[in-house]
Parts: sequence; structure tokens; C-alpha cells
Amino acid sequence: MAEVWLDTNRRALGMGLVLPGSIAAVGLAALAYSFWSRQHWGLQLVLVVVTAVALWMVGELLYALRCPRVAYDDGELLVYLEPTRPTRLPVEIVECFFLGMGDSELPALDGAPPKTRNVVIRLAERAQEWRERPVRPQFGQWCDGYITLRGTWCQPLTPQLLKDLNHKLATVQRQRRRVHEEEVA
Repeated sequence: MAEVWLDTNRRALGMGLVLPGSIAAVGLAALAYSFWSRQHWGLQLVLVVVTAVALWMVGELLYALRCPRVAYDDGELLVYLEPTRPTRLPVEIVECFFLGMGDSELPALDGAPPKTRNVVIRLAERAQEWRERPVRPQFGQWCDGYITLRGTWCQPLTPQLLKDLNHKLATVQRQRRRVHEEEVA
């Protein structure tokens, strides 16, 4: 079981559940009424489609609620920059976490895009095969050996949280080096 290091923004996802959850509830009620009152099959078909789409959206958001942004599992850092699966990185190539600032990818307010704190993960230069990856721009970016996780979709980012992330990283890397040295000896 993966150890969660950086959680998702549960408040934003919870608020995102309101509209599709409401549509699904109203759709189910209307669908039940339309069957009970023997409404036209065309109306029932529309209600089925609308309700199914809303339920699918609710399912996607509920799944996203249980996915972290960063986790650790058996020598790999799991970075969630896609909605359904993580990218698994060897923890040995991760150098550090630091706090950054950037566009939130949310709609512009007063003509300027809103800014957000970001978590930036720096990868070792020797890890050339991990330099870039295509990712969902809403969740972050991955280029030049840096992975940027948009703070919009993370738990609240504080300097203490970044200190804790770097401490966990250093602890895991020390343990893995020690085990490797014991295996070689």
C-alpha cells in the first residue's frame, strides 16, 4: 500500500461534486417519476442519458478524491499528473521538493490569470529518460527534469509541508542505500 506524501485538494473536488451530484439526484427522481407516470419514451431516454453522464462525472470525482498527488511505494515515487494512474519514478533520481509559484490554469480574474503555489520536484540530471513527459496541463507540467504540481489540486502548501516532504525523501533514500550496501557486502 502506497504511503501518501501529498494529498489532493479535497475541498475543490468536494465543491466540484455539487453540480453533477445535484443533476444526478434530480435526474434519478425525474426518471423514476417518468416511469411511474408512463411518460413518452423520448423523454425517458433523454433523462437516462443526462443522469448517466452526471453519475459518470460523480464517479470520476469520487475516484479523484481518493488519489493523492504524490505517494511512495517500494522504491518508487508515485506522481499523479493524470486522473487515472500515477507515473512511477525511481526514488533515487528525485533530488528535492521545493515551493514554486505559477499560473493556476483557472479562468482569469480582472484580465490576469490567478497565481497559485506549486510543488516542484527536481530530478537528477543523470536521469535523461525522465527529463520530460506529456501530462495534463491542468494538473502540472513536466519538462527539463522538473515536475511541477499545481497547488490548485493539492492540499494547502506550506513551507513546513515541503520540509516534511524533503525529510521523507531523505529518509527513504538513506534506507534504500543502506539496504543496497548490505546486499552488496
